[in-house]
Order: sequence, then structure tokens, then C-alpha cells
Amino acid sequence: METFNQFLTKVFDFIQITAGWILAHKKVVFIYIPCGLVLLFSLYVGVVYISWKGDRAEALQKLARYKRLIDRTEEIRKGMTFTSKDVEVTAHVVDIPTRIYDRNNEIIGEFFEQKRDIVPYSQVPKFLIQAVIASEDRDFYSHRGINPKGIFRALVMNILHFRVVQGGSTITQQLAKVLFTDMGRTIKRKIYEMFCTFDIEERYDKQDILLMYLNLIYFGNGAYGVEATAKMFFGQGIEGLGEVECAMIAATISNPLLYSPISNLENSIKKTKRILQSMVDAGFLSRARADYLMRRFLIRWNVSFNERGVPVSSLIGSFIYSAYRINRAPFFNEQIRRVLVEKFGEDAVKRGGLQVYTTIDGRKQDIALKVLRDGIKKERGIYTKRYGKSKKVDEEDIQGALVALDPFTGEIIAYVGGYSFTSTNQHDHAAQIHRQPGSSFKPIVYLAAIEARDITPSTRLRDERETFTGGYSPRNYDNKYYGEVTAHFALAKSLNVVAVRILEKTGYSRIFDFIQKSLDLSDEELNQRFGRTLSLALGTYEISPMESAVLHAVILNGGDFIKPYGIKLVKDYQGVVVWNNEEGVKNEVERTRNRVGKIADPAACAVMVSMMRGIFRPEGTAYFTVKNRNFSFPIAGKTGTTSNFNDAWFMGYTADLVTSIWIGNKRGAISLGQGRAAAVIAVPIWIQFISQIYRDQSPGNFRFPEEGISVQSICLQSGNVPIEKVCKDVVPDEIFLSGTEPGTYCDIHHEENSENREEKEKTDADK
Repeated sequence: METFNQFLTKVFDFIQITAGWILAHKKVVFIYIPCGLVLLFSLYVGVVYISWKGDRAEALQKLARYKRLIDRTEEIRKGMTFTSKDVEVTAHVVDIPTRIYDRNNEIIGEFFEQKRDIVPYSQVPKFLIQAVIASEDRDFYSHRGINPKGIFRALVMNILHFRVVQGGSTITQQLAKVLFTDMGRTIKRKIYEMFCTFDIEERYDKQDILLMYLNLIYFGNGAYGVEATAKMFFGQGIEGLGEVECAMIAATISNPLLYSPISNLENSIKKTKRILQSMVDAGFLSRARADYLMRRFLIRWNVSFNERGVPVSSLIGSFIYSAYRINRAPFFNEQIRRVLVEKFGEDAVKRGGLQVYTTIDGRKQDIALKVLRDGIKKERGIYTKRYGKSKKVDEEDIQGALVALDPFTGEIIAYVGGYSFTSTNQHDHAAQIHRQPGSSFKPIVYLAAIEARDITPSTRLRDERETFTGGYSPRNYDNKYYGEVTAHFALAKSLNVVAVRILEKTGYSRIFDFIQKSLDLSDEELNQRFGRTLSLALGTYEISPMESAVLHAVILNGGDFIKPYGIKLVKDYQGVVVWNNEEGVKNEVERTRNRVGKIADPAACAVMVSMMRGIFRPEGTAYFTVKNRNFSFPIAGKTGTTSNFNDAWFMGYTADLVTSIWIGNKRGAISLGQGRAAAVIAVPIWIQFISQIYRDQSPGNFRFPEEGISVQSICLQSGNVPIEKVCKDVVPDEIFLSGTEPGTYCDIHHEENSENREEKEKTDADK
């Protein structure tokens, strides 16, 4: 207490001394210093005025050209598109488009390019004018450019809230700021803006000023002017909008990032309600009508709220994607946009003129997009024909994805995340969904067994109904069982019982190690997503099409870790590299490879790829798809069809590409229909894809290691060396781990041949 009293005494003494000094120097404090400050400020204002005088003629000429552009639209009575050259506004107003290039420097995406649709005054709804006047400048029609009352009101409100909640600038000041200043928050800019404002008010009437303002200002996401914004938010021109739509556009003006329904739906709705209240206060609307219009607006635009009453989604802003002038890879480009915004900020992406160089091959991307869409469209037609009368069929019920990777580098060559990128389908099915891969997962099980030397392509295994540990009793796809078969036949035919038998013999450790290292999962992630159950062999644990592509890429590349990536380089608008992502990815991959080593034995991977060629042989599930085709290069792959025909997968291999294709429903809510297996749905899409991308070139032969493998043709039934002219089903040039190839001739056909020879000899003797 004594310390506090001493503190108060010191404070009181300081106040007394200060007050005494002020009283003793009244003229200095109250006359000389204020006059000096006023004089200095006046001189500063004079300097700024001289600067304005130097710029005045050019600035007013620019404004006059802009006004003539407005007048032209009045004459033709409709909007028109114009470019930055027509207005000659500075770079901070006119955004420079961000362009996305493919690996051959062709543009595959261009978004946020500045476009405006000029509209005449006659097409601007009175609701919009009322909303802007009520929220931005209620005394617009009575002041002469500067509104002292508005400045004082804003000052009081900001002091009461301890933050900037209201601006004092008039609409004319805002027009001057956008047209003629550097947008900086400085005293010099405000003074310069004031001189601009007086000249604008002197030369143009209020209608002209308001119209120039509404056609010029920036609303976020590349939209300039109210017409472009109306189309972006609501998919139609400004003329047909209602009161609440107009209020939402007006709400965005003060801070597009904070109040745009695209970037912040919650803030946008709140601000829109405040604008409606301002319209009520100004006498433009009744309170009851404002409430009614807001309720109708929320229903019309399908605004959804969470349990706390916070708006979380709507159809507002679904039309932003028309801002892409070129968009050859819709889902890929959107993924790139999000990465760029996170790294460089939204403003840099919208207006910074970034040049993004990617791994995509534009020609292959175009083909991938078309063949996947054609495949999905066909499947939707079949589904509708089957079930349209008995079920409510939504176009989005059946979707798909296609991802093509370079298996050696991880470069994304083609990427299609769905049928189309629209207001109702923005879900990236290539990366964002997780579905059971079905039998397309089996090669990983077989690979583990080959590596453990538990099986070879010629190993004979029993295919028959069996109940395994824990009562698990899998069935084959077609409920057919073939008795004793070779591993090659079992994989080509996709026999479920044999796959489970192999998993039971080899165990889970190698498989889990392969998955964890390939997908770079933590122990916790691995254990949460994958279980040690025999159904693992049949692909019952969910992965994404992209993850499936990565797993199979590791098989195809000989066991090396890869990280899929799409961005190579990013340059600024001057061509300076601001991000070398490719170098970063390569360094990360090198570090990971040094840490984990080979994920799988290259020789075992070669055996696996060789076995997967069997899918296209007569015994394989995809034989009839390629029966009448003659590819000049080797192909391999694996189909996958999940229970009840919910999902159709295909993993396709060529020497330089691994392709993951999925067709189904993202929630597994529907069946594609009896018999709609991967071989008849997904495989044809891949065949169309590779037929077109390799039309003028060949990927060459698969890359196999020079050591650790041997090549041996085998009899499909016995798995042994075929007897010439006796064994009819021969698998040519099957790859084996060195030392595991069969060393004896076919025992099945050898015995048959011996019996036939003995019978022939006996017949000859009888004769």
C-alpha cells in the first residue's frame, strides 16, 4: 500500500510540473506550436497539390475516356466486355492473369484474368443503388465530394469500437482512389485523393459518378464491376437480381476478402443483413419485408447451417469457375490454385501474373478428360436404362477419376477428378475419396509372397471353397472354382480364395511395410486405415485413386519411393523463379529413399509386372477387351470390382506410365449393376486412353533389372517347362527370381502324352 501511495505521489508531482510548464509557456503551447504545425501541413498540402497539378491533365483525360466507354453502353443499351487498355487503369487495379503451363509450355489453365462487363445506368437495379448509398455514402446526393459529417461519424464509431469499423470516404473519394492513387494508406494519398475528388465532382453529375464507380471497383476473385460480380456470385446479370442479392454485392465492396460469399460465407451473410438494416434505416425497405426477403434468399441459394447456426455452404459463388478462360485440367488446376493461394496469398494469385509450370502433358490430359467422361456417360446411361423407372437417378450418382503418373519420377501426367467441375460437383474423386480397391490390391499381396519366396508364377495352389481362420469364407467373383491352379492363372483370373490362401501363408508384415513406406504413413495412420484381417487380400481397406497409383508405381519402378507432384516451377510476372518445387520434391524423395531404402526387391517387382501381363491373355479378366487389338508394346494391369458391383477399378501399366481408373459412387451408396465389373467398365477407358496417347509413339518395353531374374516359358496348367507341340496353353517368357524357375517339363501333359503314345503303340501292334 505504501508503494502504491508513493507511485500516486510521483504521478501527481509530474502532472503539477507539466501543468506549471504549460501555464508558463502558454503562447508556445497554444499558439506557436499549433501555428507551426498548421503551416507545415499547409506547405505539405501545397506540395501534394503541385503534384496533382502535374498529373491532372492526364488523369482527367483518362477519366474522360472511361466516361465515353460508359456512354457507349448507354447508347447500345446493354453491357459489353472491355480490357484494361480501354480504361488504362494502373496495374494495382487491373490484375495480371495467372497462367498454368503443361510440361511442353502449352497453357492448360488461365484464371483470374480481369474482365468487366460494363452496364448502363438503366440496367442497374434501384435496389443495388439503394444498398450502395445506404452502406457506403448515405449523403452521396447532398455533399460535394467530401462529407465532413461522414468523416466525423466514422471517427466516433471507430473510437467507440476501438477499431476501424466504418470509413469516412465518400463514393466519389473511392472512385478517385481507385482511378488515380497508389491505394496506399498515407496522408499524402488522402490529400491527393481530395483534389481528385473535387475535380470529379466539378465535371460529372452524381449518376455518372455512381455508374463509373459501380463498373470499376474490385469485388474479389478476379471480378471487376457489379455485372461481372453478379455473374460470378449468382450466375446472371445484375439487371435481374433482387434486393438481397444486391445487398450482398454491396456488402462485398468494403473488403472482398473478408465479406465475399466465396471466401467467407458467414461474414458475407452477416454483412448482408447489416446492409439490409441500413436500407431499412434509410427508408428503402420495411423491416418485415427485409426479413421476408432474407428468408427467401437463404432458401433459394440453398444456404446450409451447422448445429451452431453458422452458414457453411451454399450455391452462391458456384459460378466463379467461369473465371477460368482456359481450363483443360479443371480438377488439377483447382488443386494448383489452392496450393498457390496457400503459399503466395490470394492477392498474388489473382493479380500477380504468376507463371506456373507443371508436369501435366496437355495432349494426354485432353485425351484422359474425354475418355473418362465418355466412360462415365456411358455407365450413367446404362444405369438409367436399368433403374430409371424404379429409382431416382441423380446424374452425380456415378462418378469417376483417372490419374496417370510417371512411375519413376512421380510426375502427374494426366489428372481428372470427375466428370465435370461444376457448382454441384467440386469433389476431387482422384484424391479426396477413399474406396475399397477390390482385386486391384492383389498384386501387393502376391508381391510380398514372391519376395518371401513363398510362391513363384508357376506355384500350384488349391482353388476351392474353404473356411479360413476366424470363420472367413471368401467366394470367387463368378462362384466358379478351378481346383489346382498356377499362381499366374490365379492372378490373371483374379481368384479370391487363392489370394487369401497366399496372404495366410506369407503374413501381413511385408504388405504393411510396403504400404507404409510407399504412402509415407505414420504407424498411427497405417494402423487406423489398414487391419490385419484376411479380407485385406481382397482390397477391403479404402484408398484413393491417387494412392493406388502410387502403390502400383512402386511396383512398376522396381521398388523405389516416389512422391507425386504437379508443380515444377513458379515464376513471377517478370520471369523470376519464385518457387522451384520440383527441386524440393527431388530432394525430399532422395532423403526418403536414403532412409527407407528399396521398398521392394526390384527382381520381385519384375516378376509381378510379368505376371500382370496375364490379365490380357485368354485366361485373364480383361482378355475380351483387347482380343481384337494388336498393341506394339507390352501392357500389364489389374482389375478390381468390389462387392455388389459398387466400384470398378483398373490399374494399367505401360513402360513409362501407371494409370489408376475408378468408376463408382463416392459413398458407395449405389451398385453399378449386376455384371458391371471393372473389365467391362474401367478397362475400356484405359484401352482408349493408351490407344490414343501412344498412337504416334511407343512407350517401349518394361524396364527390368539385368540381375536377379531369369526368363522361362511355362505351361499355364502345370507351371512347368512346356512340352513343344503338346502343351497348348503356354505363357511365353514369364519372369522368375533367379533359381526359382521350374526345372522340369510339364508333368500333366507329359503323362497325357505318354499315355497317348502307349495307346498308339498298342494299336499299331494289334494291327
